[in-house]
Amino acid sequence: MDTGQKKEDDVLQDDFCLRLSSNMITFQGVSKSLLTNVCFDECNIQVFSILSGQDTTEVTVRSPYCDFCTNFSIEEKGRVMSIKFSPDQEILALQRTPSTIEFFTFKEKKVHKEFSQSFKGVTLLGYMWSSVNDLIVVMNTGIKLFKIDAKSCTVSASKNSLNLSAGWYTYHSLSGLLLVKVLELGKPAQLLQIRKGQISKLTAFDLYSDSDYKGLSNIDRDDVIIGIVYNKPRILFVNYRTTNTMAQAEVIVRTLINANEVKVTNVLRINSGGRFGLNVVDNLIIVHNQNTKSSLIFDITNAPFEGVVTTHKPLVEPMSLKSTSHSQAVQCELYSPNWVIFQPNIIMDVIKGCLWGLELNLNGFYKHFENKNNLIKFLLLRKNSQMIIANILLEIAFDPARLEELAEAFYEINKIYRSYLEWSMKSQLSQPIKDTKEDDFHIELRTILDEEFLNNNVFMKLEREVQKKKEDKKAWKILTWTLIEYIRSLTDFQIPAEHFIYELLIQSLVANDNYYQLHQLLQYHVIADSKPIACRLLSLQNEYPAAAQLAIDMLERLGSGREEITEILLSDAQVLTCLRYTTEKMESNEMQLMHLAEKYMAAAAPNQILQHSIANYFESKLIIINGTGN
Repeated sequence: MDTGQKKEDDVLQDDFCLRLSSNMITFQGVSKSLLTNVCFDECNIQVFSILSGQDTTEVTVRSPYCDFCTNFSIEEKGRVMSIKFSPDQEILALQRTPSTIEFFTFKEKKVHKEFSQSFKGVTLLGYMWSSVNDLIVVMNTGIKLFKIDAKSCTVSASKNSLNLSAGWYTYHSLSGLLLVKVLELGKPAQLLQIRKGQISKLTAFDLYSDSDYKGLSNIDRDDVIIGIVYNKPRILFVNYRTTNTMAQAEVIVRTLINANEVKVTNVLRINSGGRFGLNVVDNLIIVHNQNTKSSLIFDITNAPFEGVVTTHKPLVEPMSLKSTSHSQAVQCELYSPNWVIFQPNIIMDVIKGCLWGLELNLNGFYKHFENKNNLIKFLLLRKNSQMIIANILLEIAFDPARLEELAEAFYEINKIYRSYLEWSMKSQLSQPIKDTKEDDFHIELRTILDEEFLNNNVFMKLEREVQKKKEDKKAWKILTWTLIEYIRSLTDFQIPAEHFIYELLIQSLVANDNYYQLHQLLQYHVIADSKPIACRLLSLQNEYPAAAQLAIDMLERLGSGREEITEILLSDAQVLTCLRYTTEKMESNEMQLMHLAEKYMAAAAPNQILQHSIANYFESKLIIINGTGN
């Protein structure tokens, strides 16, 4: 549930960092009088409003995805405890009792067939769809995988199962990770992975570290989540502590290092009491405090774990979420006791019947970073941050005293750009991206600011501002310094600059009458050779006569033949320059001279004086060859 960036005039001016999405989803909330119950499926992001009637149960399904919205009726058989569609929306699994799951097949969004599966001697803790036909069932005695066949209306147990005494569980559909609280003595948490119809037993561990372990009863399911933060699976849980008679809390982050190892890598200091909820938004961990009606934002960064637990303070001061006009219209209370938080970024008011996505407002972080390069590093790790970074670069570039700061910014931008180019090249060549096998999780790239983007949104904007001050030589120098610094940064990372970057640099140098520096940059190949640059130099020969020879030298270094150089010069209407170039290399063959004369006469049109001079020139050449002119 993303929202667009603000207009440029408003950028960097907001005073809030978190907001509820404007495209709020409404549904019939929980109501005892109307006998309405509400269930939510995190995997499909579907909220089910279930209205129990005398003979039928009416179910309304709402979702951010239009194809996942529907309504239907089923026979009334009691209170619905859980309800979830398969990923393809073809089969509905429904639980009303602790020992039975009912299945409904759908055809054209209507109930088609019905069947059920009973589980004797066990208590169902829950279930999840892992694929269109695979259902994971968590029981108090273990975990089993079932195949659901909609055509034959049968349920068959897979041989792949795991026996353990389960208390509760939490599941992350993207990674297929399932964390189960184990009731036996020993390791109280067992991590599993469900992939391709198989249950893989990973590591078992204590959620609390050994020194802080307080016993299994302290761990509540609502305080534990699984999330992907900086492309690594993390287990986060709220640890409530009492120090000096004061209740405080912290969030302990355990990272899945490999299949056999989960380590505490980060601790998030909250330093306040209350009840907390967790979300993960754009690789940031958000901690909501219902008591203070505020949220904390933590960034654990993507630095590799080096064996030392890192403690983090909030990125910014605690602040309240920004509500929306739609939320205010239905009088939804922020941080309401009726809020239920789901992963990764869902907030739902089950009484009012409202569902939002939690979003970052990146503009709001501007005033919280005194060092703007630290802000750029932060923004490079966020989605949809390109335009904000562009505006920060413009701000830095306009201050000549901040050239070093600009260099640092280009370093961070091009370091990521270089990594992206390498990743892209290896992808195209079907080469492995990494030495380690990590195909279970998605590769997340950072924000990329390539040359075309920076040219359009930084350098050209800077040039337009400079154009307003044509007589201000200092303004043109700012543009020149900025472009040279950017080219230097590209060179450091062995990234070839595009010709339009060089063209803008040449324009800036010419506007400042800085032909000597232009000559130096060309001579020492700071401005790389290319045909577009050669043509640009040819257009400058009226202001800077030496530019024509510089262009010809560049074309020869590029390996262009004499005929090709002649064609380029003539196509650019550089007739006299071309004539001077070919004078020393002119063929003595009469047919060749006639052919060249035709080309030169055509290029000189409609300048009759120039045509006449060219005719006289070639006539004199022909007289020298055979004694007669034509």
